[in-house]
Amino acid sequence: MTDLVTGFESDTYSSTPLQRVAGRLQRALPPGWQVDVVDLPAKGEVAAQPVLRVQMPED
Repeated sequence: MTDLVTGFESDTYSSTPLQRVAGRLQRALPPGWQVDVVDLPAKGEVAAQPVLRVQMPED
């Protein structure tokens, strides 16, 4: 199962440094761009390292 955290409204509601950085990045990007914090396990590994995923608008 993949943990996907989105919706960064305020740094006060974010619980990790990576989530706070993602929130600041989301506010700096143009409208339509999306920033996600995703926990993806590496192939063959149980432990996951969170990563930032930035997606451009589709149009």
